[in-house]
Amino acid sequence: LETSSVRIRRSLRTNGGRSVIGIENARAKFAIEALNFIIPILNKFHFRWVITGGFACFVYGVKRPLTDIDIDIDTSKDSPEFDNFLMQIAPFVSQPLEHFVDINYDNYNVEITYKKQVVDICPMAEMNIFNKSSGKYESFYLNGFPETELVKFNGLRLPLLSKKLIIKNKTMLMWQRKSDRLDILGLGKLSK
Repeated sequence: LETSSVRIRRSLRTNGGRSVIGIENARAKFAIEALNFIIPILNKFHFRWVITGGFACFVYGVKRPLTDIDIDIDTSKDSPEFDNFLMQIAPFVSQPLEHFVDINYDNYNVEITYKKQVVDICPMAEMNIFNKSSGKYESFYLNGFPETELVKFNGLRLPLLSKKLIIKNKTMLMWQRKSDRLDILGLGKLSK
């Protein structure tokens, strides 16, 4: 059985003495390297965590370009463990922890960049999403740690936010990007 990482290595071709790799394969390689970097740190601090957003859709099999990796951690921005986690990842921080509010979200996030791969990390305790029905920001994780699906990806077992919850999240957005609409359609087809 051939894994994606083997396919990435096999996709390297020699062209006039230079290695050429497809842009999506290169992005997948960067994503794998970033995950191999961040997962042991998350585990060191005993965080429960889940991969959400477009990267989760990609791993599920939605045909989409790879962009960033979104990871939500079951903690608060004010916890001592999260402070220690921030110190551990400090050399790779490309955007410090900040309060982010727009028409869709009211949350805190920190961004790291590891070998060209951006990873956005949000503490769940402060993760709020705008609910079009109520007209208010509400906790996305109102019922505690979310339903996840463990999915194998390049030798890693990744906890992905369930397809149902990703669809719910992306459907709730006041402003949807084209990629959000395509993710909803793609996950809907995979869920049937």
